[in-house]
Amino acid sequence: MAGDRSDFLELPFIAADVETTGLSPEDGHRVCEIALLRFLHGTVIDSLVTLVNPLRPIDPGARAVNGISDAMVAGAPPFADLFPRILAFLGDDPLVFHNAPFDLSFLRAEARMAGGAWPGNRVVDTLPMARRTGRFRSNSLPAICRELGIGSGFHRAEVDAWAAGKLLLRLTSPERPSS
Repeated sequence: MAGDRSDFLELPFIAADVETTGLSPEDGHRVCEIALLRFLHGTVIDSLVTLVNPLRPIDPGARAVNGISDAMVAGAPPFADLFPRILAFLGDDPLVFHNAPFDLSFLRAEARMAGGAWPGNRVVDTLPMARRTGRFRSNSLPAICRELGIGSGFHRAEVDAWAAGKLLLRLTSPERPSS
């Protein structure tokens, strides 16, 4: 992706999101859901979406936000078991996040615990892109998407990854995003 705005429509990219047991991997919180959606020509053409057993309880505050319970993840694979599959899925495609530092802090920590390293794929973050427009009342993914009529039902990984991918396409389209 050379940086031309049309590249996001013409070349594949992966919109990604994680749900977590809390707010910080430094405090021992873990990924409990991951969604990787490969977009091409504005459409999802492949996906890897799964609950993840975080091998620790989900904090009540996180559960209140994402609706994921300990019972839901009890039979899910731990991140270390999923990591080879995740790496194979990612390939060299650029990764799109909304607030990339949050998601990447967890993914890098999980990769280290799995005995590896998170790959160095190009990262595109829709949060600073949205901020640069100066047009949104709030720069949270749900607020921006509500203003643009993109999706609903946020705070699950697949929905948020899809919304981040669609938001990227809107923010990079030749026409200005409409309210």
